[in-house]
Amino acid sequence: MGSMLVQAHAVARYLKKTRKLKVGVLDIAKFRPFPGDLIGRVLKGKKGVAVLERTDQPLAEDLPLMREVRAAISKCVENGQADGELPYPDYATYSSLRDVPRLYSGAYGLGSRDLQPEGIIGAIENMLPDGRQRKFFYLGIDFVRKPATPKQEVHIQNLLELYPDIEKLALRGSENPDLMPENSITVRMHSVGGWGAITTGKNLAMALYDLLGFDIRANPKYGSEKKGQPTTYYLAAAPERIPLNCEYHFVDVVISPDPNVFSHSNPLSGLKAGGAFIIQTTLSDEELWASLPRKSQQFIIDNDIHLYAVDGFKIAREEASNPELQLRMQGNAFQGAFFAASPLMKLAGLDEKKLFDTIEAQLNAKFGSKC
Repeated sequence: MGSMLVQAHAVARYLKKTRKLKVGVLDIAKFRPFPGDLIGRVLKGKKGVAVLERTDQPLAEDLPLMREVRAAISKCVENGQADGELPYPDYATYSSLRDVPRLYSGAYGLGSRDLQPEGIIGAIENMLPDGRQRKFFYLGIDFVRKPATPKQEVHIQNLLELYPDIEKLALRGSENPDLMPENSITVRMHSVGGWGAITTGKNLAMALYDLLGFDIRANPKYGSEKKGQPTTYYLAAAPERIPLNCEYHFVDVVISPDPNVFSHSNPLSGLKAGGAFIIQTTLSDEELWASLPRKSQQFIIDNDIHLYAVDGFKIAREEASNPELQLRMQGNAFQGAFFAASPLMKLAGLDEKKLFDTIEAQLNAKFGSKC
């Protein structure tokens, strides 16, 4: 139910195309009244059913949706055991064990964790004949990880002593494929709370929609402590419906108004070969290159990454009429840099005049009253 369905459908199509697996997705649009009669008919004879829920109830017999599905199947089994009149005439009749699917329960999204296609693939692989066949599992979380400090090692050891089987509860898929459509473009922005990254992202998304009419998905990632803290913004544009509703692990362009991004993150993570990396800096080209971590330099070389330097703060100081707008207006410099550096202009056959007219109209609508 809900946001997971978008990538569930995409994963089902992907596995059918790449592995010839017959995977279906059941969309449950309402919880009350529960459509048990319809679900019982659809699930009859299926080899396995994974019920994925964005919740956890450790002391309950089952998670909420699984309880309802199991109850619906139980009524279908009772119909199959009836000698005369069916006790549940609106429900299917399961007359043999072959009609009863194996049920697998999974929890995901705990602590607002993202659910990648990899997690759904893991839930499907778990049901296969050579899979792990775990009846209950968690997706998108590792309870036991390689410790980074002695303190973490002690914590993990204590955890395993108290819960010896906890590591087995975490389920991972064998791959996390890029499911974006052809001719799409994905962007990740690294900024600081209060610097206008959200406004920049919105303006960029609206510009892409106005210019191309593409399907757009854009969302920030930050908590209540975002002011002055690192923030991340994800954006995707595609000529058809975007089949993902999660963070993008494969991106074409990375924009970093945060000049100190390498001190707390790896902004190059997931950047595709031949992609563009745009960063705020006041350094010369030689100084900027020397300031990058050695591994990042090697990644840029090995993957033919195009590195662009922009002093958005300088541009904002020179162009913003109101000093209070300077931090936020520097994002507009990066919006322009995006169109100059990304392949989108060429891909969509855009001319500079139409681009500038669109951006100018947005700036007037957003900032005109403040100038």
